[in-house]
Amino acid sequence: MEPNLYLTADRFPLLRDMGHNRTEDWYTHPDRIVDYEVFLFVSEGCMQVIEEGTEYFVGEREHLFLRSGLHHWGKRVTAPGTSWWWIHFHVRCDDNVGYQAPSLVPELEYVTPQHYQVQIPLPKFGKASLHAETETRLSAMYESYIQPKPNPYRMTEASLEAYRLFIGLQQHSPSPSREGTHAGKAEAHVARIMDYLARHASEEFDAGSLAVYMGLNYSHLSSLFARRTGQTIIEVHTRLRMNRAIQLMRTTSLNIAEISERLGYHNPFYFTRVFKKVLGEPPSAYMKHIYR
Repeated sequence: MEPNLYLTADRFPLLRDMGHNRTEDWYTHPDRIVDYEVFLFVSEGCMQVIEEGTEYFVGEREHLFLRSGLHHWGKRVTAPGTSWWWIHFHVRCDDNVGYQAPSLVPELEYVTPQHYQVQIPLPKFGKASLHAETETRLSAMYESYIQPKPNPYRMTEASLEAYRLFIGLQQHSPSPSREGTHAGKAEAHVARIMDYLARHASEEFDAGSLAVYMGLNYSHLSSLFARRTGQTIIEVHTRLRMNRAIQLMRTTSLNIAEISERLGYHNPFYFTRVFKKVLGEPPSAYMKHIYR
């Protein structure tokens, strides 16, 4: 079993229990194999944990996720005064058949249930800019969690807060490329292309202008983009234009011909064909879903 942990976009983790601890003596992490996942956050000091032979020293304002079913233990080296929070939770990650990695491609304004069938990789270990406020969030979660007043939704609310915390960590943690510098440069190129396409979503696509902006051959850019995203540059640009069309439908009283012209489609019938191909229905039908 791999040590990395994944959430999914359509199911939140189910909280088992949580708490806070501070050791006044030298401490040893329990030697155990458990059937739940573990999140550790050290607020003071440094905790040593070993997972299947890999040793971690979790320093102040650092976190560590431990996988269920793996052997965890420690040595008597965690110093007195070390303070940490822990969350035990369950995830359903073994039946994620058909779940994909998060897409680099922007989603449509109108999404289907398949949009949520993605795996969200959690940052195994380390620091995150979010950790400046993590202890405050954990403390608030804990106060709500131990609230003595009856609340049938207590665990659901705590689970949702844990989900928000974990998603925040994923978004704010450094993510060095596993494939090295070359892959990192490719991702940087893709990000710049995405930015260019977003800023030119109200006009026809111009391959030459993109090549000049990037300072690279368009054929090379096109191949690189398709490999990293699974879609062509033109497909993504079209998707962004349809997003802009939907925004205009929602926020203005423009008719289809006017929206078509606003987006650089000088033939409204062609715009309608493109819209239907991307969204699955013509713009006239889509506009009936909108409350204005």
